[in-house]
Amino acid sequence: MPDLPISLDVLYVLITTSFIASLLTASVGIGGGTLVLAVLVVTVPITAVVPLHSVVQLGSNSGRTVMTRHHISRQLFWPLVIGAFIGTLLAAPLSAFWLTDMQLTLLLATFTLVVTWVPIPAVKTHSTRRNLVFSTTVSFVGVFVSATGPLIAAFLRHQAANRKELVATMAASVSTMNFLRIVLFSTLGFIWSEWLLPLALMIAAGFGGTLIGLQLLGRLPEQLFQTLLKLLLTVLALLMIVRVL
Repeated sequence: MPDLPISLDVLYVLITTSFIASLLTASVGIGGGTLVLAVLVVTVPITAVVPLHSVVQLGSNSGRTVMTRHHISRQLFWPLVIGAFIGTLLAAPLSAFWLTDMQLTLLLATFTLVVTWVPIPAVKTHSTRRNLVFSTTVSFVGVFVSATGPLIAAFLRHQAANRKELVATMAASVSTMNFLRIVLFSTLGFIWSEWLLPLALMIAAGFGGTLIGLQLLGRLPEQLFQTLLKLLLTVLALLMIVRVL
């Protein structure tokens, strides 16, 4: 096996996390991306967290996009894509000025706790202009925290016609946002080569989780999984804070 930037134990944890996160996202539509982010923060160098998370989420959501492509709402999708371009471009000049390791860790820990416990207001009516502004804002924030999936899910939940349209449209939108972030990090000089094997294994595990999760869509106890995931994310956020204090 080639030299890895992480231990084998950490690699196994990341692969398992990617599988579980994709299964949960595909089956019950809850914070799989946030789970991957939180585990990355406590296992890999902090400066690699957002770039790696973007690639893993692109892999997971691309697979989900292909498998659910017939359910994508074009009316919801295109304003989100345009906003993603604008938001990423606006964040690009600021992203070159990285926070310190402690500041970035505390930011990600705070973000994890906020999206876990603070109720996100649902939007019940469609507005192209509002969706464009939302996507621009979320894409800007995503350059620094990556896991904006819970915000997008809450925003689209009542605009989508049904659960399948929600999962499909969200997957296509998040794929676009992650792709744009990867392009940005590449231009900023992030070195991908040493992470290729861990990323490939995590993406493969995520694809497997998506395949199984789509078969379980609507069959799992959503409330139970939401409660367990909230507790797990809280523990991980606290571990992030302890890590830098």
